[in-house]
Amino acid sequence: MEKLLKFVMWVFGGFIVLALLGRALLYEQWIVPTSEEDPWMAASVAPTLAGGDMILMLTVGEAKAGDLVRCEDPDTPGAYVVGRIAGESGDTVEVRGPTLFLNGNRYDANEACTEPKVYVEHPDTGNEVELRCSRVEFGGTWHFRASRAVTGITDNHRHEVGANKVYLLSDNRTLHLDSRDFGTVDKSTCSGRISFRLWGKDGWTDGERRLDFIR
Repeated sequence: MEKLLKFVMWVFGGFIVLALLGRALLYEQWIVPTSEEDPWMAASVAPTLAGGDMILMLTVGEAKAGDLVRCEDPDTPGAYVVGRIAGESGDTVEVRGPTLFLNGNRYDANEACTEPKVYVEHPDTGNEVELRCSRVEFGGTWHFRASRAVTGITDNHRHEVGANKVYLLSDNRTLHLDSRDFGTVDKSTCSGRISFRLWGKDGWTDGERRLDFIR
């Protein structure tokens, strides 16, 4: 029994050491600002993330189209923006309502989410806004997208991405904070690829937002 206990302790200790090394060498931990701290940030990351989420960002390797990244805010020193890379150097990006066109190729919803509706607090009014949740295939993988349930006249945005720049697009296409608002950003400032959520704003007890991979 004593040998078994020692073995378990060694295994557990080794796991802790590996986890700490991984965090130090590969990952950075970050908490997504809440709606009280940054209302537009909290709204724009829905439905993939939410304000208060404790996430891990992969800090090695190069970010590519389709990755959800954290970049330095081009307008506010010391602050960050979160978006999905929709275009890189030389690409032509066009956003028509919720739909992305990259170099003439259309990327739109394939199917609805398991929970087809998502509710987000409007950053300006604080009122609850009902959005439609859908799944989009892009960049060799898929991700969730939120958009207004009833579409009307939409603004179109077209941009030629310059050298060493990236075009960021919010997963929340309606209440967005992305390159439609602040332009492209230097790719070198996008130091973290968001890959894992440890837990949500309600902590470890929130089973629906705990220990899941982020696409």
